Amino acid sequence: MKIIKTWSTIVEVMISLFIISTWVIWVYSIYVKSQNLSKSTENRVKALSIAREWIEVIQNIRDTNWIPFSADTKNCWNTLNYNITCIWNIWTSWKISSWSYTIEKDTINNRWLLRVRTQTWEYNLSSYRSAYKVYIDDEWFYTQSWWNLFLPRFTRQLNISYPYWPYYNARDQKMLIKSVVSRSDSSKRGFSSIELENMLTNWKEN
Repeated sequence: MKIIKTWSTIVEVMISLFIISTWVIWVYSIYVKSQNLSKSTENRVKALSIAREWIEVIQNIRDTNWIPFSADTKNCWNTLNYNITCIWNIWTSWKISSWSYTIEKDTINNRWLLRVRTQTWEYNLSSYRSAYKVYIDDEWFYTQSWWNLFLPRFTRQLNISYPYWPYYNARDQKMLIKSVVSRSDSSKRGFSSIELENMLTNWKEN
């Protein structure tokens, strides 16, 4: 009887340990999933902020073009990187064309510059991440300027097109802006992307 009771106790202890272990594993898995979801939500909010910022920057570029080129806003509202040859020039060579871009800060003149990028693939390719990677500068602002060293998990691609022509035409006074931010996502396999778009118009056309 004593041996049976001893075995019964051992079995009870093993069952108890199994139940406790199962419960601990379950609680831990719930904790990990909640942490991943929380991080994913945080990154989604950051991605929205990063995408929205570039929409605002393009609007700022258009507004800045209006100031020095007020004599010819029709041809200069979308000139690339403030090129003065836009004045009375209907040719498209110096316009912001339908393409993919990153934006960098010209700290000397305190203005934004567009950089043409040819990589138009997906986040999971290293060449894409290298071309469109987003840095954090020494003041903890998001940027795509090369001299900043702190690299988070985001990429940002700016796609510009015109609604009526595949490339800019002098008659086009509307510009479609798409800001695409991608990131690795711990709550999913692979990556997630957020896309914001805005139609920018030259309402000061003269």
